Amino acid sequence: MDALTVTCIRKNIRERQAVLERAGREWADIVCSNDGARYAWDGIADLDEDLLILESSEGKLLGALSFCTRYGDEQNIYISRIGVILEHRGYGKRLMQKVSAIAADREQGVVALPTVEGRRLFRGIGMHLRPGGNPYEPEYAFTPDEAKRFAEGRLTSLVLNVKGSQE
Repeated sequence: MDALTVTCIRKNIRERQAVLERAGREWADIVCSNDGARYAWDGIADLDEDLLILESSEGKLLGALSFCTRYGDEQNIYISRIGVILEHRGYGKRLMQKVSAIAADREQGVVALPTVEGRRLFRGIGMHLRPGGNPYEPEYAFTPDEAKRFAEGRLTSLVLNVKGSQE
């Protein structure tokens, strides 16, 4: 796999606008037909939230994740949007490891409101459904300890085989 770089952008409007312009140039042909590019675009455009961007070793923009803390729940980082231009390459996992590392440094958990594509990612990396949540908008979560272990590559999820037993 190419060497990937994850960069965090916080409250720097000019830098954020430059990334948005760059995404417009690089993704012009796919943003209307690629859900991942659209989610990433929306995350980049949300100037009220912090942003992680994922780039290839050649400097190509591969995806983005926007996140924040919510008033009244400073114990968690909330992922608002995550999108990558190509699936099944580990790009989403890489963004999730970085946001989990940020959460672990602050002794916070991670909460995500998933899209259909996000559910696959969040389940695949071992996040669990938060108890007591809205069944129509499930929230996936890592506790602070799980976020730390995932960021360090020590969290493993159990894989179920076709019959539903653990492997």
